[in-house]
Amino acid sequence: MKFCLLNMELYHPDHGKVVQNNINTWATIMGGTVYNALLFDQGGYGLDYDYFNEIDLVMVALRQETIEVGIKVKERSKAKVVVFLDAPIDHFTTHITRNLQAKMVKLLNTVDAVVVLHDNNIPFFKTLTSKPVGLVGLPFPLKRVGELCPPVQKREEIELGSTIKSVPNQNRNALVNLAALSKIELPGVVDIQDPVEMEYILSIRKYVPFPQIKFRFSNSEWDRFITQANYSLLGLHLDSRYSWGKFPIACAAVRMPCVAPPSFYTQKVLFPGLCVAHHDIERAVTLIKKLVSDAKFYEEAVSYAQSQLDFFSYEETKKRLFNLIS
Repeated sequence: MKFCLLNMELYHPDHGKVVQNNINTWATIMGGTVYNALLFDQGGYGLDYDYFNEIDLVMVALRQETIEVGIKVKERSKAKVVVFLDAPIDHFTTHITRNLQAKMVKLLNTVDAVVVLHDNNIPFFKTLTSKPVGLVGLPFPLKRVGELCPPVQKREEIELGSTIKSVPNQNRNALVNLAALSKIELPGVVDIQDPVEMEYILSIRKYVPFPQIKFRFSNSEWDRFITQANYSLLGLHLDSRYSWGKFPIACAAVRMPCVAPPSFYTQKVLFPGLCVAHHDIERAVTLIKKLVSDAKFYEEAVSYAQSQLDFFSYEETKKRLFNLIS
């Protein structure tokens, strides 16, 4: 099967060739190609929409910028097209214009199937389209993690999942994580990409007495992130988005319990006993302290999560996709 992924990431020659924990993994496991949707539409690859007649399945990562591109692919080619929701549901219900929302509904009724990231989203999207809607998710590189991350002696530190980023509107509730950390006597670890993020944390620490935070510069290299996260004792990801949840599954894969909201589908499946509302700092702190002090509770959480991991494997995820589009 010839496969093509259209998303909004800047072009990189490794897209579709390296193991990651993001949507590009679809191209990797399908042996396909990745194109930036807008760049393709503007002729940046020297191809027109007839190109997709050579493709069996096109996956459009749905963002506001890719809506019209997805419509063009379906209308100008014979390819089977599946829309993959590449953002939380409120991105589409709240943060795009009415005109784009109307075009999105057209797209949902033009393509062959719609893939959502959380089962709670299925009823909503089924009201908008007559096409199949289903939970498929992101394929997770379980085998790769097994090779990179053998069992290690865990350090008494908390891996913070909420991305802090230097872009003001993309800190994803990092402040809630810091508030929770201030009630726990363990240091935190956070992945950063810009020194501005470090300054952000240190400026808050003047007023909020949270423990030391170690800053890790992984430079967006997922292999480096996962091998270092393997040493953390547990994960904390208090984020309000209804989405897939790449962080909880990463925690489970390296035998690390994660405290996070059930609005992450992976959290709900892997760590049902460690689910908290994203703003419920008191319960999050209670669970973390129990994980630290109660070895049996810790091991039970890890063992259960490990028993559920096959659901997220390449093979099972591909099977869900093919069942949806068949």
